[in-house]
Order: sequence, then C-alpha cells, then structure tokens
Amino acid sequence: MSTIVTGSTKLRPVNPDDLLSAQSRHYGYYPLIKGNTAPSFYLHGQDGIARHLASGTLSNELFISIQDFLDYQQPLVLTFYNGRQGQEPAVKALESLQADIQVMGGRLVVLTNTSARYFKKALRHQNNLTIFYDRDNAIAELFGLYDAFNPLWQWVSGVEQDDLPLPAFYVISPDRQIAWHHIDYNLLTYTNDNFAQQPFVRDLLTAVYHTHQRYSYQPVQYRSVS
Repeated sequence: MSTIVTGSTKLRPVNPDDLLSAQSRHYGYYPLIKGNTAPSFYLHGQDGIARHLASGTLSNELFISIQDFLDYQQPLVLTFYNGRQGQEPAVKALESLQADIQVMGGRLVVLTNTSARYFKKALRHQNNLTIFYDRDNAIAELFGLYDAFNPLWQWVSGVEQDDLPLPAFYVISPDRQIAWHHIDYNLLTYTNDNFAQQPFVRDLLTAVYHTHQRYSYQPVQYRSVS
C-alpha cells in the first residue's frame, strides 16, 4: 500500500481495493469484496448438476443453504463459472483446483447459469465437483456480479450473452466473512490453457490455507443468523 503526498498535505494511503472499486464502476458494477459479509442464499436440490460434496446429510435436502456448507467448519471457495458459447467446460481445471483446495483445508462449490446439458458430456466420468445451477443469476446478483439492466455486452467486446455475470472467486470463512476475492473483469479466466499457473490461483490457495489455520483452532460458534 503506497501513500500519496501533495505539497505539504499527506493524503490517505492508496488501497488496492479502492482501485478495484474504481474499475468496477467502469462497468457500473459493485461486487462484494474482501471484508464484506457473504449474503445468505439457498440452492434448490434439483438444481445440482454435480453434487459430490453435497452428499451425505445434504443429499436428500430440498434446499441447501450457504450455512450448510460453512457448517463443515472449512473455508468455502465459491466460484461463479459460466461456459461461453463454443467453449468446452473447464471441468478438468475445476477438478484440479478442487483437489488443491482440499489439500489447503477448504472445499469448492461452483455456481453457474449454464444448464446441465452444457456439462453433460464432460461430467460423464466420475468427478468430485459440486456444481449448482444459479437460476436467473439470482446468487450472482446478490454478490453484485450480475445486473439484468446493465449487461456486460455493453462493456466487454466479444460478449453476446445477455445473462453473463462477471466470473469470480471468493474465499468465505466459517463466520461468513469474505476473506479473499478475485473478480475477472476481462472474462479471461478460463480461456487460458494454463489455468493453474495464473497468479490468482496461488493467491486463492494461500487464502484458503490461512483462513483454515485461523479458524481450525477456534470453538465452533460461527452459525450466522439470516
């Protein structure tokens, strides 16, 4: 964090999050960022595209809340993934990321506004992913990643879909605080063949590890009241 000095007046430090907010205002979007509280939401059981981690006690639930995942007392990595027309689903990249997140003490849940049909072929083999359909981008909207009245195609060249939200990754602690975020304003996250080598992936895993360490030795008292 650097400090701006003008004449004899010392202005406040430049916060990287302020720069991020300035960039988001360019699109007219105000997504949630580190330090915010993740909103409450529910997933409909029938919208589960791949439900490996929603097995056991959650497998027969009609509705699954964010708190149900946080009750595992592990950092929750929530990613908003949306397949682009003409692109293969990035299932292998997500599976690799899931494995790394588990090693660091967390779990991954993927939300997408892309239908199950898009993933059908890629998910034929056994996988360990949890993917839920975000119907009408309802959850993406809660996180400030989607605005039906301000579609991204107005801002980003090459985007033709009316319902495309900003891709994003969030690390959420057991007390529902957002410990880390990455928002892909350029919509390039999954166009890179070397997904695992992107700098934000290392930062994400580091955030999961530190969040896991911070909460793993504390009493279980994180249940939030919606």
